[in-house]
Amino acid sequence: MIGVDTISIARIAAAIKNEAFLTRVFTKREREYCDGKAKSAQSYAGIFCAKEAAVKAAECGFGHGIMPCDIEIDHKESGAPFLRTHGNAKALFGMFDSSVSISHDGDNAVAVVELTEIKQ
Repeated sequence: MIGVDTISIARIAAAIKNEAFLTRVFTKREREYCDGKAKSAQSYAGIFCAKEAAVKAAECGFGHGIMPCDIEIDHKESGAPFLRTHGNAKALFGMFDSSVSISHDGDNAVAVVELTEIKQ
């Protein structure tokens, strides 16, 4: 299953000025990662898109027991993003292997998440 999302970086740049938004959507690790980047809004936008793409791939969406902070986008030493899950997302996403890709171009960020069912 594949999920895709895109967003205007300017939209996220405005939203991250609100502490309540930051706390509700991003984990502490994600915030530390983004705040350490020269273009933090671009990083926040990419991570936001990846979270949205993940729930689209899982065909569940947010608000069905899964909150944005239940899905965390972390990064390998190489910089490649990967999915971590917490809370209610852990059981659902535990049935899948995942691949995450995030890109930025100009004013937009985009992410693709592929979930492949783990064979028992």
